[in-house]
Amino acid sequence: MEEVFDKLKELQDVLLKEFDVETELEEIPKELNAIKWKFQRIERTIKENENKKEHLNNRVRELKKEKEEYKQNKEKYESQIPLIKTQREYEAITNEIAQVDERLEIVGEEGQNAAREIEDINRIIEENTGLHAELEESIGSQDKEVQKQLNERQKELKKFLKEKEKISTGLDEETIYKFEKIVRKKEGIGIVSIKNDVCMGCNIILPPQFINDVRREETIIFCPNCSRILYYFEEHQEDEELLV
Repeated sequence: MEEVFDKLKELQDVLLKEFDVETELEEIPKELNAIKWKFQRIERTIKENENKKEHLNNRVRELKKEKEEYKQNKEKYESQIPLIKTQREYEAITNEIAQVDERLEIVGEEGQNAAREIEDINRIIEENTGLHAELEESIGSQDKEVQKQLNERQKELKKFLKEKEKISTGLDEETIYKFEKIVRKKEGIGIVSIKNDVCMGCNIILPPQFINDVRREETIIFCPNCSRILYYFEEHQEDEELLV
């Protein structure tokens, strides 16, 4: 069983390196991905504003056409005034002219508002187009470097996976699976000793019979509190280590 524990300790070292590389593989592209997300968002903003601008330009053309038609109607009504013979006819014509003037004012205001909105949109498009170009350049310069770093980390990861496979030879697959989960969850420490009746992983005092079971090394035993694999630390081991 001592050989198994030694393998697990060795495996633990490799797992920590593997996990570090996996973390780097997640972290390395984050900044670039954030820039790409911003780039796509600005791209959408530009497109949305261009569509809005096109809609407003169409509306401005429609308003100009309406305005011209109202002016023609007004001229037609005004040309009829000299021909009027009764007060009733005069009132009817002047009422029509008043309605046309009201519509001309409404159309004029809407046209002015649309023109101002188009100016604002043009400014937004111009600002975003400049930022869009900057981000595109930044993505181009960072993309290669990020890919280079990712390729390097992938090579490292493959190396550690091969080491893990080599070390794991002869170990039970379920034990490896459990041990890997423990190392991930327990701050990189998946196997600890029992010293002075205490689990050195979580400092819980363990029952004598449980300690005896660990000491016999007949099977792999997990701490009931922190779930780490336990092995017994003989006092003479410490003395030997001090002498070395």
